[in-house]
Amino acid sequence: MQSRNFFRSFLFITLVFGITAGHAIGSPVYPFKDVQDGQPASHVTLTLVDGVAVDAKGNVYISHRSKNRIRKVTPDGIITTIAGNGIAGYSGDGGPALEAALSFPAGLALDSAGNLFIADRNNHRIRKVDTKGIITTVAGNGTEGFGGDGGSALEASLNFPSDVVIDSKGHLYISDRSNNRIRKIDSQGVITTVAGSGKPEFGGDFGSAKDALLKYPFGICLDQQGNLYIADRGNNRIRKVDTNGIITTVAGDGMHFFGGDYGPATQASLAYPTDVATDKVGNVYIADRNNNRIRKVDSLGVITTFMGTGQPEFNGDKEIAAETNLHLPFSLAIDPTSERLVVADRNHFRIRSAHLKTQSVKTVAGNGHSLFKGDGGPGKGATLDTPSGIVIDPAGNILFAEKNHNRIRILNSEGIIHTFAGNGTLGNEGDGGSALNAALYMPSTMAMDPEGNLFIVNRMGNSWIIRKIAKDGTISRYAGNGNQGYSGDGGPAVEASFSNISDIATDKDGNLYVADQINSHIRKIDRNGIVTSVQQIELKKVAHEMHLNGLTIAEDNTVYFSDSGSSKIRKIDPDGNIVTIAGTGDFKDFGDGGPALQAGIRSPGGLALSPDGELYFCEETTAVIRKIDKNGTISRVAGTGVTGFSGDGGPATEAQIKGPNRLVFDKAGNLYFTDRDNNRVRKVDTNGIITTVAGHGNFGWMQDGLEVRITVQNFP
Repeated sequence: MQSRNFFRSFLFITLVFGITAGHAIGSPVYPFKDVQDGQPASHVTLTLVDGVAVDAKGNVYISHRSKNRIRKVTPDGIITTIAGNGIAGYSGDGGPALEAALSFPAGLALDSAGNLFIADRNNHRIRKVDTKGIITTVAGNGTEGFGGDGGSALEASLNFPSDVVIDSKGHLYISDRSNNRIRKIDSQGVITTVAGSGKPEFGGDFGSAKDALLKYPFGICLDQQGNLYIADRGNNRIRKVDTNGIITTVAGDGMHFFGGDYGPATQASLAYPTDVATDKVGNVYIADRNNNRIRKVDSLGVITTFMGTGQPEFNGDKEIAAETNLHLPFSLAIDPTSERLVVADRNHFRIRSAHLKTQSVKTVAGNGHSLFKGDGGPGKGATLDTPSGIVIDPAGNILFAEKNHNRIRILNSEGIIHTFAGNGTLGNEGDGGSALNAALYMPSTMAMDPEGNLFIVNRMGNSWIIRKIAKDGTISRYAGNGNQGYSGDGGPAVEASFSNISDIATDKDGNLYVADQINSHIRKIDRNGIVTSVQQIELKKVAHEMHLNGLTIAEDNTVYFSDSGSSKIRKIDPDGNIVTIAGTGDFKDFGDGGPALQAGIRSPGGLALSPDGELYFCEETTAVIRKIDKNGTISRVAGTGVTGFSGDGGPATEAQIKGPNRLVFDKAGNLYFTDRDNNRVRKVDTNGIITTVAGHGNFGWMQDGLEVRITVQNFP
């Protein structure tokens, strides 16, 4: 992320031209049309950029996370790809970087010889691209976790590394984010911890950095004296480790807020700072992400706003940085050739720069459009973002909710994808008009009645509502008054309160059932729009801590629901009896091939009944899909239990899936499910063969989020 100021020796980065066999060094090759290589960088579409770095010649390197590629922008503004084939995964070591697979690449750094280092975050590795364009792994065994200190970095475990930086001696520092540590690899390849004891809290200032507490550190940088700066995001602080290994706070009072300009930086408030950079005179620049600002701490310790007004709306490249709006600025770098600060303006989908003295602003890359594409083409060529709920309409078309694109997409029988509802705007506007022109707010689960009316769970502030898209394409609110809570039984559903709707399902008569997770209630909305509770009192008696998750209704009106709190699956039979049908309550997987009641299940989620009456369910945590047959025997039908993406064209039980969310059957018995964290919709046919029908692994955002959310959580 940080352009490391001490890299002032000659850099011979010939790999930027996409060197491949048969092409001379320096011959431009633009193999990736889908990322608009060879064009002016300001004309291309960017979505998530997690890291930036600048070399001594002024080339800007971009960690293009949503494309799983590393890009380069030359001083004359042309963009090319230098690493990554665009497929999320891990492969290619020892060969050309352009043919390698990356997974959520994040921070970048250059050494004095011109080698590029990449925090290959979701591969839990650090990769290196040498000056010949060959990629190798220099740290991480690929196993998520912590371990290996004192030994070879290649045998160590990392946990979502987010940034890298190299000192003048060639030592590599790693922000080992979810281990809450900063690690160091010396010139012999030995890894150690230099900051953080591993516990995600705050503490340890004025003592040894190794004994201090960090909380999800993100960006790191080194100043010219060799002091290490850490964007301690979860603690809303910037920490400094001096050359003696002593840690202190240099900015932030720990409050997730904005305040303190023109005063001591340690008494100012930051909001999820994600990166830090230093210039040659010792000023510290902070990506104050959720405050939509870049803050500056001078050599006297006084903090000011260098760039950003706090307002998120894009207002162009203004004459000075202080008047230029930013939206979730994420990563920073100093351009040593022009004294400019390079900023990944994440939610404006641009890379921008501001002169450190004149504060003049310009766009380096990105046209401001987000990565949403695919309509009118084959589903497998479409870019998806967090596919969630899924249904099949009476004509056999597959509809699924794209939660983070705020759209409903439809895949027809010929495999062509279109937008069915949602204009991409985050909101709840448009009721009474065409669903295509309406705003949706992170649509999640869905249900369709026998007549083809579609029901969508939609956020509204801190509460949930349900919207209906009629057969004529008109959208309206069907349930929920916009207030969080529990009320309204016996009256119109549009006047009722809901807390957290985890799933919905329809019965053969068109009644809609609602799983209200926080309230631990299943509620029913009849065809007249009147809401009532289903076994409200008895459900509370079933488990001490119930978390309703998935929901489906059988032909005889038996209600099946998954309880992720107790790791069990239950049903409410037509007589109103609540019966457990699967799960011992142990939060682990076991028991395949035996009785479902004696099997362990981990947080069961989405449910679906096959045409034969067998119950299928997703286990998001375990990354498998299992079924319970009519005899009550449980077995695995998809997923190996190891998260990832693999296996298309082969047996589903040998394939890797990641975050299976919701599932549905067509009339022929083929199973479709949203492989959410792989940003794909996949199919398991009646022979057990798995394929992808929509999505190709690139996406807009997932783990960190483009939008600022009110809810603050300790996510890894």
